[in-house]
Amino acid sequence: MKERIIKKLKRIALIVLIIVAIYSAYILIEYNKSPEGLSAKIDNLYNEVTQLTDKMYGTNVAKRTVELPEKESLAEAQNYYYFQQLSETAKVIYVTIEKNVDKMLEQEDNIELPASLNDDAKKQGKEYIAKEFQSAWDAFITDKSEYFYIDSSKVCLITKITTRGNSTNYQFYIGKGDNKTYLTDEFKNKEDVEFAKKTLDEEAGKIVKSATGNNYDKILYIHDWIIENTEYENKKLANTENAYGCIVNNSAICEGYARAFKYFMDKLNIPCVLVCGEAQDENGKTERHAWNYVYINNNWYAIDTTWDDPIIIGNGRTSENIKYKYFLKGSKTMSKDHTTSGQITQEGMEFKFPELAVEDF
Repeated sequence: MKERIIKKLKRIALIVLIIVAIYSAYILIEYNKSPEGLSAKIDNLYNEVTQLTDKMYGTNVAKRTVELPEKESLAEAQNYYYFQQLSETAKVIYVTIEKNVDKMLEQEDNIELPASLNDDAKKQGKEYIAKEFQSAWDAFITDKSEYFYIDSSKVCLITKITTRGNSTNYQFYIGKGDNKTYLTDEFKNKEDVEFAKKTLDEEAGKIVKSATGNNYDKILYIHDWIIENTEYENKKLANTENAYGCIVNNSAICEGYARAFKYFMDKLNIPCVLVCGEAQDENGKTERHAWNYVYINNNWYAIDTTWDDPIIIGNGRTSENIKYKYFLKGSKTMSKDHTTSGQITQEGMEFKFPELAVEDF
């Protein structure tokens, strides 16, 4: 069987070489007749060879140069939950982003995306790539709490279009637009970020070390630590929307609470995802909100550390009833005042969240 396949591949390779040789001779003859027509003929040759290659391999060979992570087990899925929902095109973009974070720290502009996107753009249009890029970015920044220093509003897709004869080709890059850096305003350069990363890692390390026992004990400890050590902010300030602000500065909005909780769960190897949507408070006011789903005892349960940490007037204390009102809850409880929305940004895809257990833990 193996020898037959090898022989078949050799025959195909020979056919390709013969075609190239014939076309090469033909183009040289035509060049002597009409030099200005050479570019168009080369483009046509390229397109025909590309189509033949696609038929041989069933897909663009360039895509195979990007290694996609295999995250089939639940224990590993914690860092790639949203990645798994992306199209193959968006997965290629996601992995390229992750591999080039260091270049973003160096403020490198025009970070090249894989050449395989050119074929996708030809088939689907450049607008398709723009949506897949946004979806990939949404998934990446939602999966990864550790990249707290990157400002999503400063990351953009750059498209370069080259037309030769009847052929149009596309090149895509990650860029920062008119911004000086990709970083949030609190960090000016790579040195600032490296110091912040080290500080966060040291602080989180101390806390994680104290989270002992089984997974329930660890989840409970992290939940309580966040509530007892974080001051809720009514508006977005420096780092209040990320894990660094919550863990190091002890100040956060709901997104900061949720990202910090996921950051800890990732450190503890407990599957956890960031969830966004709307929530209605006791006064009937509905607002954008973020919380978490965590996996324990073969089921997903919701945890809302923000709402388990209400603002207390004066010197009062949070009662046990309030402190655990949204701790490991099922859909029957959460659906009363929490509504999920998988549309992270308007330009990206709509993601799906894990299915919660019906009853509370």
